[in-house]
Amino acid sequence: MAQKLNILYVVLFFTILVRIFAMFTIPLTDTTEARYAHVAYLMVTSNNWLSVFYDVGYPFWGKPPFSFWAEALSYKIFGINDFAPRFPSLIFTFFTMGLIYSYLKSFYHKVTALWGMIIYFTFLLTFSLSGVVITDPYFTFATTLSMISFFMVLKNRQRYWQYLFFISLALGLLTKGPLALVLVGGAITLWLLFDFKERFSELKKFPWIKGIFLTLLLSLPWYVLAELETPGFLNYFIVGEHFKRFIDSGWNGDLYGLAHKKVHGMVWILWLQAAFPWGLLALYLIIKNMLSKDKIRNTFHLLRDNNEVNYFVIWSMFTMIFFTLSGNVLVTYILPALPALAILLAIYLAESEYNIRFKGYNLLYLYALLLPITFIIANIYLINTPNKLRTEKQMVEYYNAIETEKGELYYLLDRPFSAQYYSQDNAILVLYKSQKSRQFHKIIDFESFKNQIADSTVKNYVAIVKEGVVPMKSELNREMKKVFENGRFILFEI
Repeated sequence: MAQKLNILYVVLFFTILVRIFAMFTIPLTDTTEARYAHVAYLMVTSNNWLSVFYDVGYPFWGKPPFSFWAEALSYKIFGINDFAPRFPSLIFTFFTMGLIYSYLKSFYHKVTALWGMIIYFTFLLTFSLSGVVITDPYFTFATTLSMISFFMVLKNRQRYWQYLFFISLALGLLTKGPLALVLVGGAITLWLLFDFKERFSELKKFPWIKGIFLTLLLSLPWYVLAELETPGFLNYFIVGEHFKRFIDSGWNGDLYGLAHKKVHGMVWILWLQAAFPWGLLALYLIIKNMLSKDKIRNTFHLLRDNNEVNYFVIWSMFTMIFFTLSGNVLVTYILPALPALAILLAIYLAESEYNIRFKGYNLLYLYALLLPITFIIANIYLINTPNKLRTEKQMVEYYNAIETEKGELYYLLDRPFSAQYYSQDNAILVLYKSQKSRQFHKIIDFESFKNQIADSTVKNYVAIVKEGVVPMKSELNREMKKVFENGRFILFEI
């Protein structure tokens, strides 16, 4: 058993190192990473920790502030670099792994608990988002804390789990808003309905009045203050983001991005991607059991009669059930369902004595190492082919490294968030004729741009979307020297 533990520690340590390596070596990419990193950067530079800003002077109503607080604090500690805004995502992924470990170690063996951590961390979605500037790792920690706290209370564990349940709801409200109440409340309600009379009585174990007051005390003041400072926030965030986005697959009210229109039910296909490779193992085990009538019967009784199993099954499925009805779905929405799947698979491994074989080979360690090894190969490839990444870091660095007297850096037709971020809000967006933009700071029209470069006594630099190079060169009718190129833009010296 000690040897197994040592192997698991090595696997986990290696996997974490691979993830950290990518956090240092891969630039922030468009659109989400660079956009959210820029939001946290503005929080630090403006020293405004109450309201969240999307652009200089323009509020961001799309998300509450908790993840941006964590990223801004990380900037304060580590400085302005690529690693800093990503670091809190990794920490909160570790926190979620710690909850999985805590639960499994309480009722099973340490080996089971370690497998639960490894399985969760090596889901494709978890592994990818654990080092990315995005809100989902924070939100998943909050929902996981809610669900595990709830079950720990039912199991008569330490009293502090009662209050952690309500604290976690507040954390969810400050990370993604009322969606936390929907996912947690919906999964718990569905579980209660399967044996309502007996399970409903268990709710007496919670200090509901004190707990609800604690949740409101921790979360409500920010919502009130945010609305007072930037009126219109509550209407956009509550009505727009939580109802119109869910109901209307073509919602045009999104101020900051585009609606992610998907066929209803697409979330189940996305689950296969998110849960890879362990989701395939789960499907294999389900199909294998379905081929035997005795195993189907035993599985049915287990799901019906075992409170623990059906609790985690419902938790693992409720997110997909909920988003089946939504017309706007992203694969990242699935992350809150994966801790439950990791726990279920770890429990199954314990019952099978950690021995899942195919043609004589134990698949577990192969599965655990498949993702990090693939990821490090992909990392090395991207380091050597930076143009494959959606980032303007190299282009902005090229411009910054020019030592001769130079004019402005312009982006014609489009300015990705990474250009805005890496230029520290100095890159100027040039809009062509009636073109509109969702960005607001440092923007000029095409005629003003032509006048500025005509009057300039130094060389200016303009990045043009590749598809627009020919017509824009014709419009400008000036001598232009190509000096840099990436996957999306060509930089010209004028």
